[in-house]
Amino acid sequence: QLADIQTICANNSAGFTILELVVLVTLIGIVSSIAFVSIQKSNKSLNVAGATRTFSAYLEKARLDSIRRHGAASVVIDSTSSYTVNIDFNGTGTTIARTITLPAGTSLSYTLPPATTSINPSTTPITIAYDWRGKSTNTVVLTLTDSTAGVTPSTLVAGPAGDISVDTTVTGPVTTPTPRNTTVTTTTGIKTMR
Repeated sequence: QLADIQTICANNSAGFTILELVVLVTLIGIVSSIAFVSIQKSNKSLNVAGATRTFSAYLEKARLDSIRRHGAASVVIDSTSSYTVNIDFNGTGTTIARTITLPAGTSLSYTLPPATTSINPSTTPITIAYDWRGKSTNTVVLTLTDSTAGVTPSTLVAGPAGDISVDTTVTGPVTTPTPRNTTVTTTTGIKTMR
């Protein structure tokens, strides 16, 4: 009987059985698949968030360029996969159009609050134009979404006062502020430097 116990112990310490190896490889495959899908969704979410931040930065550049050059800067949204920024990119005082393409699988739509209906910019383009004060004409809520299921969309709100906010919502009636002084004289209040 002692010899039988020694034989059983010797067989068990020899290694894994085929069934144990199959179960182990199957578990590793399942865990790897879940991790791969999770990493892929996280990567897509980061792409959408990065595209939103880039869009926000170009809107801010257009607003600042419009203030600097007293108007004429704008962002044209006429596609679901890109937008065109019209600003003085090289500092010569001339507006240059530059088209920015969204990451692959990312699409763009917009709403005009208080309406909640999503509008396709390919069929109904919109231009966010800034005046010499850095203000635009209306509030536009831009939504960037990814084609992958489970990826959270990102929103960007461009307000009439020139304000830009990311991942916020607009509810209720939206009104454009009325400026107090719309007449600008070129000589009043300007001091000469000597």
